[in-house]
Amino acid sequence: MDKEKTQLTSQEITAFLQKQCAVSATNLQQLVEGEESQAFSYECNAKEYVIRINQRIAGFQKDAYAHSHFQSAKVPIPKVTQLGYIDEHHTFCLTEKMPGITLQDVDSQTLKQLLQPTTDVWLALGDCAISHTTGFGDFDARGQGTYRRWSQFLLSILDPQMHNWNNVLPSEHQKMFEEVVAAFTSLIPYCPEGRSLIHGDFGANNVLTDGQRITAVLDWANAKYGDPLFDVATAFFWSPWLDCMAAQAAYFEPYISRLPHSHERLVCYQLYIGLAEIYDSSLRQKGEMALWALQRSAEIVHNFLTA
Repeated sequence: MDKEKTQLTSQEITAFLQKQCAVSATNLQQLVEGEESQAFSYECNAKEYVIRINQRIAGFQKDAYAHSHFQSAKVPIPKVTQLGYIDEHHTFCLTEKMPGITLQDVDSQTLKQLLQPTTDVWLALGDCAISHTTGFGDFDARGQGTYRRWSQFLLSILDPQMHNWNNVLPSEHQKMFEEVVAAFTSLIPYCPEGRSLIHGDFGANNVLTDGQRITAVLDWANAKYGDPLFDVATAFFWSPWLDCMAAQAAYFEPYISRLPHSHERLVCYQLYIGLAEIYDSSLRQKGEMALWALQRSAEIVHNFLTA
């Protein structure tokens, strides 16, 4: 599936807001963006908003569901004011703009002060009520999970009907890949079948702060139901890449060390994240990123086996 980011110009976006949304946008400014969505802030009637553009609407629908069902003082989520289609190749989402900058952008001293507030948000995610929902893994626009079991979701990354792993990696890396897969599948039995809300990409550029508190949790496209340690594993996997993730991983340790099979679960989820990154980066023809993710996954396996 094509996952190229859209490339609408600021003039095209301003014209769209005026014509189809009846919004008179001023001060349009490009924001820090993720892999797939364009993002711009703008002002309208003395209030600030954000417009994001993507090829697919599913992630935006999950943003709307997350705000409607999980927004609270402990888990601040931007309100979606409108979403829909620009044309057959572009979807849009308008949200209220939340104050602050990303955890990825704060200085080291401020980051230390934010470790407990960040942890509090992670813990609050696990306390969100999801009894009105069913299933595990990624949920849809109605909040329903895709799989009957958490283990089925984990194994889905290797499902040949969903992921064509043939020729994803050069032949010289195949042995390393097979070792990662073997370790990953061997650890799945340690993972509990409980259901909690998972953001799916927690931390870094998806969490905003004003320097004292967490002001928003953004981008719910990867949200799912399952083991809340999955969100912690995100910090552990990306810790060599981002200082904010390394700091979070170290701070999370006391909260998870006494949980049953916490080490096995964290390694399993890190390897899932690694496999997903390998596959997605390969689809985007980002060979260097795919190789880094493979080497990072192999390093995690080595450290686990030699611990």
